[in-house]
Amino acid sequence: MRILFMLPAAKGVYSEEAAQRRMNLMKSYATPSIEIDVDYLPEPSGFSPWGGQNDPDHRTPEKVARTHELGARRAAQAEKDGYDAFCPFGGVDVGVDQARKQGVKIPMSGPGEASALLCLMIGRPFATCGYVAPPGGAHPGSGRYAALGIAHLHVAATAIGIENDEYPQRHAEVLERFKGCAREAREKGAELFGGFGQSICPTEFSAKELSEAAGIPCLDGIAAQITMVEMWRRTGLPPALLKNPR
Repeated sequence: MRILFMLPAAKGVYSEEAAQRRMNLMKSYATPSIEIDVDYLPEPSGFSPWGGQNDPDHRTPEKVARTHELGARRAAQAEKDGYDAFCPFGGVDVGVDQARKQGVKIPMSGPGEASALLCLMIGRPFATCGYVAPPGGAHPGSGRYAALGIAHLHVAATAIGIENDEYPQRHAEVLERFKGCAREAREKGAELFGGFGQSICPTEFSAKELSEAAGIPCLDGIAAQITMVEMWRRTGLPPALLKNPR
């Protein structure tokens, strides 16, 4: 099985070291039966998943929408190039919904959606952990989880409180802050962590490391993506069923 992974930004948005680190990480999930190639978003969109930006408007709806358009274009090209699946890096799931709407037929899965669907299968209350909480705080059960019918299981939306570009030099502090997130999650009834900003996990810390620190299981988003696209391919079901249930 050949899978194309894609960074959610064009070349030059991440620092060279940060981009290479993420590309090497994605490639490390290859197995004798799974071939993984990695590419960038085709061109800059103005959106950046990388912290510490000078432009306060780098995540406007227009720039995010443009990012999804470019991700969908790359997914369509992956299909033409003979890839069996397309997997964007990052919890925004760049291009997945747009590519499905445009008729791309190969299996596609972002870590956000894949992790949520696995949590739905497990059926236990779960928490998520992001970088910096949005104004007004993060709200469990909103957005994607409500759309997927899993809002009732999402009991805690926690945040480290540090932008992701600072994680390598503040590694120990990030882990300590995560332990605080884990305490909050457990107090709210979470039995696992089912979603991460990917610079937290698996880029900075493995799911195993965070599981040990949290005292509850933590789900690896890249492993979840690969599991999901393998399922679509092995069953032969059309991925459109996910958005158009019969």
